[in-house]
Amino acid sequence: MKNSLEGGLITSWLSLTHIQMKVAGELEAKLQENFGWSLNEFYLMYFLSEAPEKKLRLQQLESMVGLSQSAVSRLVSRFEAKGCGALQRTTCDDDRRSIYTSLTPIGQEKLDRAQVTVNEVLFEAFPRTEVKELLEDMLRLKPQQQP
Repeated sequence: MKNSLEGGLITSWLSLTHIQMKVAGELEAKLQENFGWSLNEFYLMYFLSEAPEKKLRLQQLESMVGLSQSAVSRLVSRFEAKGCGALQRTTCDDDRRSIYTSLTPIGQEKLDRAQVTVNEVLFEAFPRTEVKELLEDMLRLKPQQQP
């Protein structure tokens, strides 16, 4: 019985991962086509927009975007190099070693337009019933805890 439970759980997990990768690929393609952005660049802008004062330290962005410190730094640098005025880097007043990246009003406007595209892709591509069924199956497969 345990093997059957574990096999079903793994199969459900792999299916869920496949759906996530497919939708992420569609998001990446639309963002690239419409805005010249990668999905990570969208995430960067989105997390900054949600932060207090629309700014975060690079170290905070690492865990949010899911990239290493050097990869986040390169991501911000590439985005700044596009010269679109969406981001601004500043040094922390308290700790001169810390760098903040903030979203400018121009960046917020660009993000607002990109979010419309992201929402359209998610509404169209996200197989809600399939994911719901997978999650319900995974919960049913969870072994009961013994008191």
